[in-house]
Amino acid sequence: MKMRLICTILTGLLAFCTPSGWSPAAHAQAPDKIKVALHWNTPAHQFLQYYAAIKLGYYKEQNLDVELLPLAGSIPAVVSVSAGDAQIGQASSDAILVSFANGAHLKAVFLFYQQSPNGAIVLKESGIKSFADMRGKTIATSVASPEGIMLNARMRELGIDPEKDIRILNVAPGAKLTMQLTGQADVSTGLADFQYIQAQQQGRHVDFLPFSTEAAPLYGHAIFVNTDWLATHQDATRRFLAATIRGLTWAHDNIDKAVEMVVQWDPSVKVPADFTKRGWEVNLNDLIRNNRTAREGIGRMETAGWGNLVTMLKGGGMLKSDVDPATVFTNDYIPPDAPKW
Repeated sequence: MKMRLICTILTGLLAFCTPSGWSPAAHAQAPDKIKVALHWNTPAHQFLQYYAAIKLGYYKEQNLDVELLPLAGSIPAVVSVSAGDAQIGQASSDAILVSFANGAHLKAVFLFYQQSPNGAIVLKESGIKSFADMRGKTIATSVASPEGIMLNARMRELGIDPEKDIRILNVAPGAKLTMQLTGQADVSTGLADFQYIQAQQQGRHVDFLPFSTEAAPLYGHAIFVNTDWLATHQDATRRFLAATIRGLTWAHDNIDKAVEMVVQWDPSVKVPADFTKRGWEVNLNDLIRNNRTAREGIGRMETAGWGNLVTMLKGGGMLKSDVDPATVFTNDYIPPDAPKW
């Protein structure tokens, strides 16, 4: 009877002291809302780290409410973050750099691709083994695109005059591979995780020659933030990268399940599983990791890598002003325990 009386008194006191409608959940800290601008508008293997972190609850564990914003290319993704419509984005480093040079308040915080996926696709039967072998050949490319500029730069490095020593077919991006496979070009420029795989899946025996090299890397896609938002959300940025890297690690360790996650992400879009798996394997083996990431961990950047891109873009006319490459990025928000692949 005495214990029952005490419980009754305590219950009454709790009811008296507790404001009407109060609950522990209502007074918990509200999650940080983050929109992530993506450089493509359909489900793709390049975004697996975000899919996994959302589906497996990694962002939620970090008290983050993350929404993905699929867009039609790197430039729209950069514009979205620059304008503040999204706080974080993923896009090609060249698009980030050009926008940065034009005054956009951006900072790269994680290098997704340690090297650009851009390169040249050559048929094995052609006998072309290197860029030096392309002298006198016909190459299908989009001249004003970053890969057209990379091709120009690589040719000049080898003493090959792009205007005299090779024949350039300036075509729309979607026509480059077609021009090559129909015999109208000896070489086409493209992506290691896209056109190169398309050629393989059409039964063609092809090689891929990357524009980026271990000695002189040209950075690929990066995760970047709006620096005005970053100024008041540094901890949220750290938590976002921690959860994203955890999603990336899961997709690294569970390739088949990860592919299925992409295929099922948007039921209204048909995503081929075989292409997705091959693309993700190329990402993991050739783009995300290299000798440097094995030593220092994934995602980290250095001034020299951004400097190579500055030099290339400036030579191609895409940069109109000097850019200090050290100001474009920071490694400060990458977790110290990021995996070493």
